[in-house]
Amino acid sequence: MEKRTKDSIALSEFLSTFSSNECTVAIDKIVEGCLVPRRTVYNWKYGVCRIPELYKLKIEEIFGQQIFSRPLICEK
Repeated sequence: MEKRTKDSIALSEFLSTFSSNECTVAIDKIVEGCLVPRRTVYNWKYGVCRIPELYKLKIEEIFGQQIFSRPLICEK
C-alpha cells in the first residue's frame, strides 16, 4: 500500500516533465544544491520520507519555479 504526500507527488510530477537524461541531471542538481545523498532525493520522490520545508525552498530556488504548494497563512 503506497501512501505518498502531496510534496512527493509534486516532485515526482515535476521530474517526469524531463527526459530520462534530463531527469538524472535534475536529480544531480538537487543532490548538489541540498547537500544530501542521491538516495534521499529518491526517498523524497517516492514518498518514503517527507521533504523538509528548507529543502523544498532550495529545490524551487535551484529550478527557479514553484513546485510545491504553499500553506495558506492568514496575516492580520
